[in-house]
Amino acid sequence: MKDYLKSEQNPRLISNQDIATLSKLNNHLTEQNFILFKKLILDSTVYDYQPLDEGKYSVSTYRLTNSSMPSIEVCIENLSKYTKHAYMCIDPLRKTGNVHFRPYTFRTKIYMDAKLIEVYDLSEESASKKLESGISKSLLKRSGIKQKIILSTIFNHWLKELISVNYQLS
Repeated sequence: MKDYLKSEQNPRLISNQDIATLSKLNNHLTEQNFILFKKLILDSTVYDYQPLDEGKYSVSTYRLTNSSMPSIEVCIENLSKYTKHAYMCIDPLRKTGNVHFRPYTFRTKIYMDAKLIEVYDLSEESASKKLESGISKSLLKRSGIKQKIILSTIFNHWLKELISVNYQLS
């Protein structure tokens, strides 16, 4: 009872059991997101991810399309043999639907060897949130485990929806 009251008075205190449960949930989401992202994008770009010099930096941009929905822009940065950054957002350049700007951009880090994808940012693209370098200020903040789970869950639902409505790389 004493621990319960302590955590109720100070919501920042989380028991070790809660941390373990949250960590398991986060690990499960990062694994599932990798599987979905691989199915949706990486499996179709297998040759793009085996460059002659695998550790060399490169950037590739793709488009996921569906005839009745706005296209999705996907940009993947090859940082090393095992690590990639990627972002996904609704493509503002296409005149499909009522999309005239990028409402949100998912930014992720892909660990190819561990088969994990971590969402580190869901940003609203606006000039006021960027530094001179163009990097979102929110990237510089460390996310708590609960924030990571929320971002991963949103990303997971979005990937599942893109797959269910038959988005394809074009």
